Amino acid sequence: MKWNIWSLYWLFWMVVGFGVPEGIALGTGHPGNTLSDQVWHLEGTGATFWRWVICSMLTWLVLHMTFHLFR
Repeated sequence: MKWNIWSLYWLFWMVVGFGVPEGIALGTGHPGNTLSDQVWHLEGTGATFWRWVICSMLTWLVLHMTFHLFR
């Protein structure tokens, strides 16, 4: 796979459009009205578990895309 302008667009969208707001909400302990909060509500499990799952997936995604961008 080669990177192009659309690759950069989606990387920007995932980091700035999703990652930053979710990270701020989760980091400050106010996860209300976020996609993460909706997932926790629908699943009916504790927020702590989903916080780790979503943060882990987001970290992997950003590192994966960044690594392939500069490869």
